[in-house]
Amino acid sequence: MESQLSADQVEIIQEFFQECTDLLDTLEPAIVGFGEYTRHGDFSPSQENMPILHEVFRLFHSIKGSAGFLNFSHMATTAHAAENLLDKIRRGEQPMTGDHVDLFCRTCDFMRATLDQVATQLHDGGMAEGAAELTAKLKSCLASEKAAAPAPTAASQAASSSPTPASPSEELEIEVTPEMIKAFIQEAGEQLEEVEEGLLAWSHDGDQQAPIGELFRKMHSFKGNCGFVGLADLERLSHRIETVLDVAKAGAGRPKARPADALLNLIDILKNSLADIAVGGKGKIDGLELYLELLDDLIPPGWGNGDDQGKKPKLGEVLLRDGLASEETLAEALEIQRRPLGEIMIEMGAVSPEEVNQALEHQKSPRPVALGPASPPVGAGATPAAIAKRQDLRVDVEKIDTLINLIGELVIAENMLIHSPDLAELELENFTKASQQMSKIVKELQEVSMAIRMIPVSGLFNRMTRLVHDLSRKSGKKSELLIAGSETEVDKTVIEKITDPLVHLIRNSMDHGLESPEDRRAAGKSETGTLRLSASHEEGEVLIKIEDDGRGLNRERIIKKAAEKGLLEGDGANLSDKEVAAMIFLPGFSTADKVTDVSGRGVGMDVVKQNLNQINGKIDIETTPGQGTLITLRIPLTMAIIEGMMVRVGASRYIIPILAIKESFRPEEKAIIITPDGREMVKVRERLFPVLRLHRLHNIEAGREELCDGILILLENQGRNVCLFVDEILGQQQTVIKGLSEYIGKIGEVGCVSGCTILGNGDVCLILDVGNLTEV
Repeated sequence: MESQLSADQVEIIQEFFQECTDLLDTLEPAIVGFGEYTRHGDFSPSQENMPILHEVFRLFHSIKGSAGFLNFSHMATTAHAAENLLDKIRRGEQPMTGDHVDLFCRTCDFMRATLDQVATQLHDGGMAEGAAELTAKLKSCLASEKAAAPAPTAASQAASSSPTPASPSEELEIEVTPEMIKAFIQEAGEQLEEVEEGLLAWSHDGDQQAPIGELFRKMHSFKGNCGFVGLADLERLSHRIETVLDVAKAGAGRPKARPADALLNLIDILKNSLADIAVGGKGKIDGLELYLELLDDLIPPGWGNGDDQGKKPKLGEVLLRDGLASEETLAEALEIQRRPLGEIMIEMGAVSPEEVNQALEHQKSPRPVALGPASPPVGAGATPAAIAKRQDLRVDVEKIDTLINLIGELVIAENMLIHSPDLAELELENFTKASQQMSKIVKELQEVSMAIRMIPVSGLFNRMTRLVHDLSRKSGKKSELLIAGSETEVDKTVIEKITDPLVHLIRNSMDHGLESPEDRRAAGKSETGTLRLSASHEEGEVLIKIEDDGRGLNRERIIKKAAEKGLLEGDGANLSDKEVAAMIFLPGFSTADKVTDVSGRGVGMDVVKQNLNQINGKIDIETTPGQGTLITLRIPLTMAIIEGMMVRVGASRYIIPILAIKESFRPEEKAIIITPDGREMVKVRERLFPVLRLHRLHNIEAGREELCDGILILLENQGRNVCLFVDEILGQQQTVIKGLSEYIGKIGEVGCVSGCTILGNGDVCLILDVGNLTEV
């Protein structure tokens, strides 16, 4: 299948994959949200939830349209069935039940599975069975008769001499928000730029074959977007341009006609209208009727109206010939085409019956009336160029990784240049100024490149909403997921590494943490358990917290299971609560009495630990029996370049992350205390802190032995402190983190080392792991 497609077709399918994935990420949390309404019975649309229902309907509609265009018939058919059921629910003809929510969630799962196949095989041929099963279930939900009378059609209103305004209960209105207008302007601007580029190529190539089919598709999408937000003038003009492109694609244009040149001028007209909308205008096009007449001159007589059908191929035949549509999709389109436009727009929720009445009353007006609501201002002070010209660019992650690696090498080269031994004794004023400017530029370049990889955790957190919903249904437990800090940004690599750990931690909280409704009532709690998922930045780390108000960890049970599996010697009485809690991360460990499809095999928490180790992450557990458990994931904000402080111990040099340093000082002799067990402590402002001698930890020769002769650096991590004894502080510098080999990594883990870097003179310098240092 893939070998039969051109590179352009493959690229279109890849764009479709990304677009549908984004739509599903938006769709699922909204669907799961409906489950809250159905918890206490069926739910019917209200003023509060109707906008969300409209949005879900529109998303399914978009997936159906895109899949149908690319001939992914199984995906399009299933999305169409889901769309029909949602349409019936939003009309108030049928209440939504919990079974409906589950069915819509299953539809999303089917869509994702189909996308996975499309991504690898470029077709959805293997999804026929799943599509048939889901479509049958969705259609069975449509079997009941309508409880409410259908909304009046445009045809019936036109037949009446005095149209009757629709009642409030019949109105189906969707609000076009400023955010929607802003998104429309951005997408429309990009579409027009692409159409303009294609028309320029067509104009230069003359009679050579141009990508007219692609231009037709983009203009069709532009026209549809204009209609959705109620911009009638733009919709009419773009529809006529689309027809001219259809004529050219079929090879039925007039002799000597040069449509590309004429269409380029009209693209400028559309751009000017977008600019008007961007500053709060209504997008009216002066002289619209004249432009339409000019375009009519490029269209053969009878094109599309039945007068001259024998002289040109039908649009349906062209779509079938080019493989752009299936017979089923065309039959559905023809059925819709026979219905009045007003009726279709009412069913889509784009307009209300009242607005259709108003349009019919003004049919004879010389200026067309937009059926949608007036376009609201996008924002005070916004300029057309600032909004319409903004563009997003999708770049392969490997290219970003290569860029960041090159910037890391640039930082190393900068350090080697500035700290070159050949320049150590020279006073070069111009060189110093130039090097300072270069350092500033390199630092800014590094910050910008790292920001490119940073993405919000909202997408990951939204997927957890669906997970909690499914686990609640399976376990029979009532639960509520509260999300905070979803706007927090982390490195894309970190997102990939913490996805599985987060899934396992939430499954563990649902299965082991939250009690059944009966047990919660007996404990004096609400029947509905609460899970809190949050993210935040703190001291150069990203903190992701999973908190539940369940039963907490059972110390005795964990110790018993560990003893049974031979993981513990003795009765564990000498172990701290933290050490006992850490046992749940041992391979194969589980306190579940039986294996279920939720947990019990003892592999999940081990995966959590392994994935976090790969990104130098840490995990903390705080638990209170009967009240709940808080699990905190501590993840490095960036994994490439850090600000570090270089110190010397004997002949060795080390880098300490700046964010972990609280202060540095030379201690007085009276502030040093030796405990009965021989440990060294130092008193700082009435507080005692342990002293750690790095030369003893790494078994190297120290330059100084007396604490009063050296420097103590107070480090802090997760509320724990230690004073690190070093000979000298050499200065601050940007540090590129390099990984250690597996063999050295094991030694480094014991020696509290997280990585290494290359100094300006080419020497390798170890980077200290403050988290492990504070636990020594």
